[in-house]
Amino acid sequence: MTALLTVRDLTVRFGGVTALDEVSFAVPAGQVCGLIGPNGAGKTTLFDCVSRLTRPQAGRIELGAGPAGPAGQDLLALHPHQVAALGIARTFQHLGLVASLSVRDNVMLGAQHGSRAGFAASALRLPLVRAEERELRRRADQVLDRLGLAGIAAHPAAGLPYGTLKRIELARALAAEPTLLMLDEPASGLAHGEVDELAELIEDVCGDGELTVLLVEHHMGMVMRLSDTVVVLDFGRVIAAGAPAEVREDPVVLEAYLGAAT
Repeated sequence: MTALLTVRDLTVRFGGVTALDEVSFAVPAGQVCGLIGPNGAGKTTLFDCVSRLTRPQAGRIELGAGPAGPAGQDLLALHPHQVAALGIARTFQHLGLVASLSVRDNVMLGAQHGSRAGFAASALRLPLVRAEERELRRRADQVLDRLGLAGIAAHPAAGLPYGTLKRIELARALAAEPTLLMLDEPASGLAHGEVDELAELIEDVCGDGELTVLLVEHHMGMVMRLSDTVVVLDFGRVIAAGAPAEVREDPVVLEAYLGAAT
């Protein structure tokens, strides 16, 4: 199966601490790959490497390459805005919404990486800018409608329920029209019913097989429900990878993570 994202021997050290230790795995195109492990296992560090917020000491991250095939686009050679322009979007553990902006404007921010208008054009309100703003608004409204948020599009983000803010964060990432969506603990802080609702939304947006998802989440029910494959990290190393049912029964995983959570 073709991999959209391939991580090869990725190593990250912070001083004397090794956050990632020769991590290798592939994310098949059109599938959901769950990335799990105890706190401090290196999951968010890996996300930060893919989005170019952290520079690894060794290894490669390739877009559009099979694990044993020819090399793909080397993401580590790019700047963060170039990675985003390739169709990679992410959410963060902690919400980064602008409270004073409307829900629609927050979502429009997620689509602006592809804007062709420069500073001068924006300042002068040239036709190119107005046309792009209309397109950004259209994309934002389309995503908001799909996620059941159209009714609050004009409402400021401030004061909305936490579960709603989580959905807005997802909408902002989807407005970038990504091919790879990285979700960093999207269910954190949600009530049980809200977790189920969020899982249904993610299933819906992934239903056509055009979106590839790398999911970091501590809610094991959600991971096992959504994931086609699961990769387990512990102390910065991959200790297991495979189908959810296989990983769930792996004794090494049970000892390192799943068993400790029960």
